[in-house]
Amino acid sequence: MKTNPRQRKSDSNPSRGEFEDFYNEHYAAVSRYVARRLPKSSHDEVVAAAFVVAWRKFASATGPSLAWLYRIASYEVAHERRRLGRQPQVAELNDLHLIDIAPLDEVIDVSRAFSQLSESDAELLRLVYWENLGRTEIAEVLGVSVSTANVRHHRALGRLSGALHRLASVADSDESTIRPFKEIQ
Repeated sequence: MKTNPRQRKSDSNPSRGEFEDFYNEHYAAVSRYVARRLPKSSHDEVVAAAFVVAWRKFASATGPSLAWLYRIASYEVAHERRRLGRQPQVAELNDLHLIDIAPLDEVIDVSRAFSQLSESDAELLRLVYWENLGRTEIAEVLGVSVSTANVRHHRALGRLSGALHRLASVADSDESTIRPFKEIQ
């Protein structure tokens, strides 16, 4: 007896409950991941597309995890950026609540320095500090070895530090050219 190919495909799909649990557990994290990388107008569509792909691959994935889901979402984010025809111009740090622990000037400096990084450096730092992933999870998301992820992280931190120092030196030179109000009169 010949089996219908559609029948075989549906047999390999996960149960609805398994995927619903996975979805409910990771939706908020994926939503934040996408919100940090795309404009609000693209958010819902990209999150939905990531979970559609996850649903299709869920049964064949070996141990689907949040890192696995971030990798899927990263492809959907890249696809949306290509569709929009642009890269983000400013790194949005609005969900970090840094203003509660640091002065606004410092948060703005970090945002400016962050926007000077390459997209690959910025993405790696987002995965470490925004998404709070471990090195093995970051390696899985980026599709590289743990050693490569460690080296890239070290280099990205160096470039971020350099950007912060450049911004600080520009700010210092600007302050030295500003005369106090009393001198002008």
